[in-house]
Amino acid sequence: MSDANGQPVSFKEITRRLTHYSMAIGMGWVLVMMFLTTFDVAGRYFFSKPIPGAIELSEFMLAIFGILGMAYTHHAGANVRVTMLTDALPPGFAALIRTVTDLLCLLIAALLAWQGWIMGIEEFHAGTTTDTLRIPVYPLQFLFALGAFLLSLEMVVCFTDSLKKLFGIEPEVQK
Repeated sequence: MSDANGQPVSFKEITRRLTHYSMAIGMGWVLVMMFLTTFDVAGRYFFSKPIPGAIELSEFMLAIFGILGMAYTHHAGANVRVTMLTDALPPGFAALIRTVTDLLCLLIAALLAWQGWIMGIEEFHAGTTTDTLRIPVYPLQFLFALGAFLLSLEMVVCFTDSLKKLFGIEPEVQK
């Protein structure tokens, strides 16, 4: 894969683009959820006619936003991280701990993606739907798997950067 200038695009850049696209889709879902909630409340208040299933739809949309925002949250460094211990350690040992924790996070995110995919297949075959609107549940499971996969890609980037730091090779500056 290459960019407009014919230069090869790195794995890190592809991951960043996918992360930003998922964040944009998640933001769009929040906008739709906001309008749905506004119309539901206005209909309930002014006309005594709420939108049927609006709460169920809002739950789905909130889950989709959370799922699609996981990778971007990690990319932006907005996850909670306690560095009080690693700041007091020698840089080499702190880099080792960071590398091990990045590997563990990568494994957990990969397991989440894998199990989300399996659960999506199971829900598809079972035909599970929501109670009120009878919306199939399997697309949400597949979106969860996608979000966890994108988080896994971000974790691969962090893990390789941690390895570079551990072995004294400075990772390239993030944009």
